[in-house]
Amino acid sequence: MQKLALIGLGASGLFALKELAGANVEVEVFDVGPQYDKRYACPIDQGKLEVCPPKACSYCAPGQSAGSWNDFKVILSASPVIGGRLYDLIGESELQRNLDIVRKTILEHSPVEIPVVKPDQEDLDWIRQRATLAGMTYHFQELLHCGSDNAPAINTSILNEITDKGPNIKFHWNSKVLKLDRQGDKFRVLHDHYRKPGNEQSDIFDYCIVSVGRGGAHWLTQQEFYKSLDTNPGQVDIGIRVETSKYFTQEVDKRFYEPKLYYVSKHTNDVVRNFCSNPGGYVTPENHREYVLVNGHSKMFEKSENNNFAVLVSKTFTRPFKDPQMYSQTIAKVVNMLAGGGPLVQKLGDLRAGRRTKSLTNNLIKPTLEAECGDIGLAYPHRILASIIEYLDALDKICPGVAGDSTLLFAPECKSYPDSITVSKTMETNIENLYIIGDSSSWTRGVGQATTSGLLAGAGVKKKVASIPAPQVVPITKPLTKVTNNSPKSG
Repeated sequence: MQKLALIGLGASGLFALKELAGANVEVEVFDVGPQYDKRYACPIDQGKLEVCPPKACSYCAPGQSAGSWNDFKVILSASPVIGGRLYDLIGESELQRNLDIVRKTILEHSPVEIPVVKPDQEDLDWIRQRATLAGMTYHFQELLHCGSDNAPAINTSILNEITDKGPNIKFHWNSKVLKLDRQGDKFRVLHDHYRKPGNEQSDIFDYCIVSVGRGGAHWLTQQEFYKSLDTNPGQVDIGIRVETSKYFTQEVDKRFYEPKLYYVSKHTNDVVRNFCSNPGGYVTPENHREYVLVNGHSKMFEKSENNNFAVLVSKTFTRPFKDPQMYSQTIAKVVNMLAGGGPLVQKLGDLRAGRRTKSLTNNLIKPTLEAECGDIGLAYPHRILASIIEYLDALDKICPGVAGDSTLLFAPECKSYPDSITVSKTMETNIENLYIIGDSSSWTRGVGQATTSGLLAGAGVKKKVASIPAPQVVPITKPLTKVTNNSPKSG
């Protein structure tokens, strides 16, 4: 039986594994996190803390910060704009077919009933009129919000079903892949224990699926084979996490939960968009060990008084610059340096006035994350912040109050992707039998299309394996025994 290495078991890796369960290929899974039923529980859910700590805990550590664990929001409609670029790769009907599989799988494994948010015609007319008057563009989506509190049960249930069907699957939990390289037409995986290193091992595989997410984008670019991939300059999203009162956004929240609103800056011509809205949610740190980002999540049942969402500015670089990931990480590290090692928070009114925030005492908006007060303007490029302020001013025409002085801005919020990697419709790269899926492929930007890319890759490998002719078995026969005739001759 041939062997396949699956590196990373986030949303895309899990759904690739769903396709490969029971297939005629031996699958070994490498993930830096512990097994699903032993994942570190959020200290807030455990009642140990009331708000997130100033520096990140391991709840959002690598291996546990995948979108299907943190907030678990899934875009279920095939769109050429939001959620990724698979629409351009496989077309609307094929993308929608796979998203329907994702929808069905999640709802079947959910411990509670989860409603699908689908705006009606009245809602669409309402938002399009207001978006147009604000100079923004609205993009339609159907949305499934599972919540951080439901994520463990859903993911564990899906994985249990996979393991029941897949005796061909072996797991390496708490394992970090140090290096992935080519050995002739095969792949060598050098791996070690993530938290207790010192026992390096290597294995050889016929196929490899890389599913390391946005957090693994830089790791991917450092692999020796990466320069052999067919790539085009990628992008980074640099922005902030906005936290404001849920009463300012409640009208759009009840109609859409998360309306996708795009804006083109009048000063810079940069595209600015909102991402990952969390009505009644919480701002949380995201620990990447070398730097700490901010993110947001929400639960289905427990709610705060705030809404938080990201405002992101997309930047694509051209020659001679070749490392957009390092650019965004450098900005993140400067913010952390100013904040003493963690996230930074500033009131929008102070940012406009060009002064540092010194205290949040008596501020209208009470933060859900304890972060160091400071001046984001000392770390972020001016054109990025100018575009973000423009966006908030436009959004204020739809949600009055959002751009008020008391609104809180948390930094750094950066999304790093590798370069745009050329892949086939099954996510196979120009290196034969190497598949790159999820956000690490640069083709997806969310759980919906990430899981779809996993289904595509899993189906592609399964088809390849099925097409390999079975080895010809030559029957072994006993050698002929020489017969001697010792009987007397006749005649």
